Amino acid sequence: MKLRLIAEGKATRYRPGLMQTVIANRLKWKHITQGQVDAAAGFVALQDRAYLGRWILVEWPDGTMTGPYLVVDCGREADQAYLDKIEFAVDLSYELAEQHLENINMPLWGVKVWLIEEGAPW
Repeated sequence: MKLRLIAEGKATRYRPGLMQTVIANRLKWKHITQGQVDAAAGFVALQDRAYLGRWILVEWPDGTMTGPYLVVDCGREADQAYLDKIEFAVDLSYELAEQHLENINMPLWGVKVWLIEEGAPW
C-alpha cells in the first residue's frame, strides 16, 4: 500500500448524528458509493475537497495507525484560511471520536493523516 502524508495537526469531532446526514447527502449527490460506505472502518472530514471519496489512515500521537476511513466531507472554501490557522488535520465522526479521543470535547494534537494512494484500503 502506498501512503502519502497530507495533514498534521489536531483531530476534532462532529456532533452526534451529523456525519450520518453528510453521508446520506454524499450518496444522493453521487460523491461516494454505498460500497464505499459499507467497506469503511469509519468516516472523516478533511480540509480539501479534492479528497472526497478517498481513503485515509489516521496516525495517532502514539504512532498507532487506524482506518481505512472514508473521506465524506470537507471544509468550505470560505473556511480554508481559518482551518490552516488552527492547524486542522481531521474531523472525526462522533463514533470515531468516542473510540479515539480521551476527552471527546477537546481536540487531540499530534495527529497525522495519510492518504492511501495505491493498494486496497482493507
